[in-house]
Amino acid sequence: MVKEKKNNELGINKYPVIKNMLYCLHNTACCYPLLLLMCVSVIIINIALPTLTVYLPKMVIEEIENGGAVSRLLMVVLSFTLGIAVLSSLQRFLEKNIYSHKLKMNSYYIREIANKGMTTDYCNQENERFRKLQSESFNICNGYDSNITKVYGTLIALVSNALGFIIFLSILIRLNLFVVFLSVTLVVCSYLLNKRNIKWLVNHNKEKISYQQKINYISRMTGDTKYGKEIRLYHMDPWIESTYQTNIRGLSNWYGRYAAKLFKTTVFDGGLLLLRECIAYAYLLYMAISGWISVSDFVLYFGVITGFSIWLGGILEQFNSLSSINISINYLRTFLEYPDSYKKEQGKVPKEMMVPNLIELKNVCYRYEGAEEDTLKNINLTIEPSEHLGVVGLNGAGKTTLVKLICGLCNPTSGVVLYDGIDIREYNRIEYYKLFSVVFQQFSLLPVTIEEIVAESTADCIDAKRVETCLKQAGLWDKINSLPMGLQSNFSKMIYDDGVELSGGELQKLVLARALYKNAPMMILDEPTAALDPISENHLYMNYNTLMKEKTTVFISHRLASTRFCNRILLIDNGTICEEGTHESLLAAKGKYYSMYEAQAKYYRDNVDYREG
Repeated sequence: MVKEKKNNELGINKYPVIKNMLYCLHNTACCYPLLLLMCVSVIIINIALPTLTVYLPKMVIEEIENGGAVSRLLMVVLSFTLGIAVLSSLQRFLEKNIYSHKLKMNSYYIREIANKGMTTDYCNQENERFRKLQSESFNICNGYDSNITKVYGTLIALVSNALGFIIFLSILIRLNLFVVFLSVTLVVCSYLLNKRNIKWLVNHNKEKISYQQKINYISRMTGDTKYGKEIRLYHMDPWIESTYQTNIRGLSNWYGRYAAKLFKTTVFDGGLLLLRECIAYAYLLYMAISGWISVSDFVLYFGVITGFSIWLGGILEQFNSLSSINISINYLRTFLEYPDSYKKEQGKVPKEMMVPNLIELKNVCYRYEGAEEDTLKNINLTIEPSEHLGVVGLNGAGKTTLVKLICGLCNPTSGVVLYDGIDIREYNRIEYYKLFSVVFQQFSLLPVTIEEIVAESTADCIDAKRVETCLKQAGLWDKINSLPMGLQSNFSKMIYDDGVELSGGELQKLVLARALYKNAPMMILDEPTAALDPISENHLYMNYNTLMKEKTTVFISHRLASTRFCNRILLIDNGTICEEGTHESLLAAKGKYYSMYEAQAKYYRDNVDYREG
């Protein structure tokens, strides 16, 4: 019961099988309708081939029994053989084309998953349930024969088996109802046995996902150059290897338990098949020996009994497969339909997009999911247009969370954030994001050219002069200009053989140039210069203070000396604004700001004295 509850939390059994199949077929009809046409053609061939195969021996023997002419006999054999050959060739041709189109549909779902991850509300990205659904959704589309592409083969097999079952049933029912009843009963027993395996899979799937997530994370980490130094210097490889092997063993154990259940089912299934065949064929021999059926009918029924059992077994097997696939599609659909609360298609558009306006936070509190207390508590703050605001505090004080709320990445747990007097939840969030150029301490860069990174656009839409200006303002132009390819230099050796690798400080300058290129009315620098030394950081911030004269700018740092030029400084401690004022007034107050400033200044003074000594 507990396992079922956990699975339901991730969306298991949210949609019935038929709705999920219609969902997949609808997507296919919209993207690649030819795939559906090919699937229907294969179904027709799948039914025609076995039917022709069981009737061919009957027709041949019947002609011989009736003393038919050799020419007629040859015509029958040739017609059937030619038909089977043509249909078999067409079947192979269609299956190859279906395979290529299945890969295209798989790519479609991967794009949808990636797009959902990029466009969903940012708070969803911080939600554990969302991340697990995202991870499993990518796993579902992983490989050439992924669970999402198995839908087509399973539906083809199911419909083929169902129609074949009806045709063969109409033939077999003329022989004896007992044979039909026996075949149906034993095949249903086999189905119920297999259904237990599906139930086990549902109840234990979350365990498998957990192992896969950890294995995938470790695999990515070991291939990422940014972890390379720590792995070597701290001799982490034995520990990483041990953790990796532990999860591999856990995953192998999971598959081992599943394989053991499948083996037991297979053995029992084989016993049922043997029993069914022995009874059915014994009865058929009795009918033939007693003269109740002709030799040609005996051959026909012999093939039909085997085919009937295969058709029926196939139907039930595909139902089991659909149940398994349905679990995967439930994960995928629940992820793709994960609710977003931000207005992206509608909502108000901020006025005067290039001019900063008043920002207000009123009684704002924010608590992360699963946390026991608020990260920010009762924040009341007004940021005037074109004001240069410094936000300082120790690590973990809530500075970055404050930035997320101002930018609209997160909505407050309570209270309200206003822009130009309007609750930001009323704005079109995509348009609202355009108001901000933000540089976070943790950032990501795509492996493209330097100018594309700065402009965040393709080469045909880039203002190269503006890129150069922004790189100069960020203090990185000399480095980029010295490269053989200049602005056209490719970034990252992980993708390009001639890729450029930049130091931590240079990367931060590159990200700063990107923020400058956006030219939004509000700039927020969330400790982007942590990799720089204090003197370089101070010089860069002073330069930005001059450049951003007409823009609202928020400087965030744990180095208090770097923000002393700001019009106003906030000291955040334990999620609250504990002190506020200019650098001079805060020092004069002799409070926490003064104590922190003196502690940092003493460290640098001591360092200087030590070096001089």
